[in-house]
Formats: sequence, C-alpha cells, structure tokens
Amino acid sequence: DAVLGLVLAKAGPVADALRHRRAAVGSVPGSLETWLLLRSLRTLDLRVHRQAESAVVLADYLRRRDGVEKVEFSAGSDLAVKQMNPRGLVGGTFAIYLDTPELATNLPAKLKLFKDATSLGGCESLVEWRRRYDDSISPCLLRVSVGLEDPQDLIADVDQALNALGVVQTSSSPALDPV
Repeated sequence: DAVLGLVLAKAGPVADALRHRRAAVGSVPGSLETWLLLRSLRTLDLRVHRQAESAVVLADYLRRRDGVEKVEFSAGSDLAVKQMNPRGLVGGTFAIYLDTPELATNLPAKLKLFKDATSLGGCESLVEWRRRYDDSISPCLLRVSVGLEDPQDLIADVDQALNALGVVQTSSSPALDPV
C-alpha cells in the first residue's frame, strides 16, 4: 500500500544535497501514507509467515517439476536458512531457472493467479522475467514473489501454465505429491 524509507549519509556533499532536497520537497509523509503504512504493519507478521510457508511449499514442488532446472532462495538454500532462523522463515521471494529461455519468457503470460509484475511482498503472487530489464541476468531466470493465495492453487497454476507450454510432467520424474 505504501513505501516509506530512510536515507542516511555522512557529512559532506551527499548529506548537503539530501538536506537541500528535504527542504525543497519535504520529509514528512502525508496522513494517507501514514495511515496506509500503519494498516499494513498491523498484519505484517501474519502476511510474512503465510508468504514464507507458501513459498517453501511451492519451491519444494518446483524442484521436482519437469521444466524447472533449479530453485534458489535469495539467502541461500531454504534448508540453510531454516537452520539459521529458528522460526524457519525463508521469505516469500525466490528465483526459478527454467530449462530454456523460451519457457522463461512465455511462462508469465500463461499464469492465471500470478501477475507479471515487479514488486515484492504484496498480497498477490507475482512472477517476473528479470532479463527484460537487465541483459546480464540469465534468460532462464524468473523471480517469484509469493502472496497470500493457497499454495496448492499456485502449484496448480504453474502446472497448467507449464502444460500449456508443452512441458507435461513425465512419469519418470520423482513423485509429485504437493504438500
């Protein structure tokens, strides 16, 4: 709903420029932005837990899905993060590498629940082909931000999209028993 931040700088030209900018445009959020932030913070804990749990379910499934080369959480493997974090949270964002660039560029348009957008941590699940914005990124990479939808619905959505692109799960693959 709202994005607010903090900018820090040591004394010097950068700090002076920031002070000048603050004097020109202000530094206090408006009442609507403050209310939106407060409303969002009231449910933050619930949303983060749900997103993290759903992300693990979806990622674990995708690791066994034909068409997906690998899955990576930004902080490392989800197992390593769980060991470091006693609450077991890994975050709701991860990357998937598909088998071909064609799959990566076409999958977002075939998804029905996921939106093709750049954002993180919202209530809706998002997927984005990062190569569109940065040529140094693998053309097979998609960034996934899991929202509040049921993880089984997200799994079904990815399955229908991959199937529509001709990547049908083979019987030789590991048993796909979504959690």
